[in-house]
Order: sequence, then structure tokens, then C-alpha cells
Amino acid sequence: MAFRRYQGKYDAFIMKRTLLLSALAAILLVAACNDDETPTSKLDLRMTATFGQQPLVMFEEIYDYQGQPLQFQLFQTYLSDVRLVYTENGTEKEQPVADILLANFGEVFTTAEAELGLELLSQDIPARNYTGLRFGLGVSPELNATVPPDYELTHPLAQNYWEDADSYIFYKIEGNADIDKDGELNEKITYHVGGDNNYALVEVTAPIDMESEGMELVLNMDLEAGMTTADGDFINFEEFRMAHSTESPAAVFLGDNLPRGISLSLR
Repeated sequence: MAFRRYQGKYDAFIMKRTLLLSALAAILLVAACNDDETPTSKLDLRMTATFGQQPLVMFEEIYDYQGQPLQFQLFQTYLSDVRLVYTENGTEKEQPVADILLANFGEVFTTAEAELGLELLSQDIPARNYTGLRFGLGVSPELNATVPPDYELTHPLAQNYWEDADSYIFYKIEGNADIDKDGELNEKITYHVGGDNNYALVEVTAPIDMESEGMELVLNMDLEAGMTTADGDFINFEEFRMAHSTESPAAVFLGDNLPRGISLSLR
């Protein structure tokens, strides 16, 4: 009799375990099917740089910045916390795209290269209608609290760090200017800007229809607009040829105004 009693308990245990495993398998199967049925579209994100209407070309072109001849040798910037914006059931939501991106225009030597721009990423995202793009210009405070040894050598944040300021260099603008108007571009202009106080949130809106097919989004930085206030104020090279800090007047000026140069187009 004892054997039968224990045998009955064992059979009941086996039955419960079998039912539990079957239910778990069904849940996983449904979840897998739902994942498989989620449509996606290919997002290609590029970035171009201009000076007004002119493509930004390193070492070749001479640009007129408020009557100050200027030739660029480097422009680079970080983009943080990149997200696409959409609305679902009346609620605004965000689709994460990238934590950090680095756009370096230092090797853009021709007009054709400048017009093509830099490929920042190419990836599949949920297929839906988006209404805009949000990101931070610079390195977000959360990521700015990290240091290069935290990353692999190929990671965007494995470089461009200021130990003295405990900050990444958010963007760099370098070139030569003709300050004394003698026809010689022999005065060095260097603006390296970092610090959480110079981090700026940017949102650009556009009807980004990715419900049926992929799309290429192109961010453009117009440095002429980004280096000029809405009232027409600008950096006087005679006064401020360099900014290698977080609090200098030229650094704060760029932190406040560079986001003005951002625009978004669709290809």
C-alpha cells in the first residue's frame, strides 16, 4: 500500500511538471512568433557640415566669417542619446537609436565628400511613422562621468578626454584665419569645448515615414549659423583665438549657439 501511495504522488508530480513545461513552451513560442512578426525598416543616419550654403571642406576653401577669412582644418562633434520620436495611442514615445556617435570631418577634403557626408550608423528599427529626432550635442552627463579606460579602443569614447577638466571634449573646431587682413592665413584658431554646462539637447522635427520602407536621415551642421547668435553676434578672432576649457567666453558662446546650426533632411 505504501508503494502505491508514493507512486501516486510521483505520478502527480510528473503530471504537474509536464503541464508546467508545456505552458512555458507555449509562452515562449508565442513570444518568439510576436518577435518574428514585428516589422522593421532600415535606418541610415548621415551627417554633413556646411558653412552657410557652402559645403565644409578642410584645408582647401576659404570662408568669410563676419569679414574674417577662415580656413577649416578640423570639425568634429559627439552626438549622445540619439532617439526617434513617435506617437502611439495619443502618447509620445521614443525609439532609442544610439547612446553615442562621433562625427569627425577632419578628412573631408573635397566638395563631393562634403556633400556626401559621414555615415554615422545603419541599422534596423521598428517600422512606423516617426515625427522627429532627439539627441544631445556633446557627451551626455551620464557618459561624461566615464573615462576612456572604460571602453574598447575602437569605441567613440576611447579618445578626446580632458583629465584636467574631468570631461570629454564635446566638439573641436580648428583652422587658420587672416586676422590682420594681409592675405595670409597664419593665425591659428582652436576651439575645444567640453563640460556638462555646454551639453545641449536638440530636437529636429520632420515626417519620417518608415512604415513601409527604409529611409536615410541627414543631419547637417551649418557652422556659420552655429558660430553666430540670432542677433548677429560672433566670435571676434582678435579677442578669442582659442578656447580649451569649459568656462571661457568662446567655449560658452559655442555651447549656447552651436545647436542653432543643426537641421535635418530626408533622402
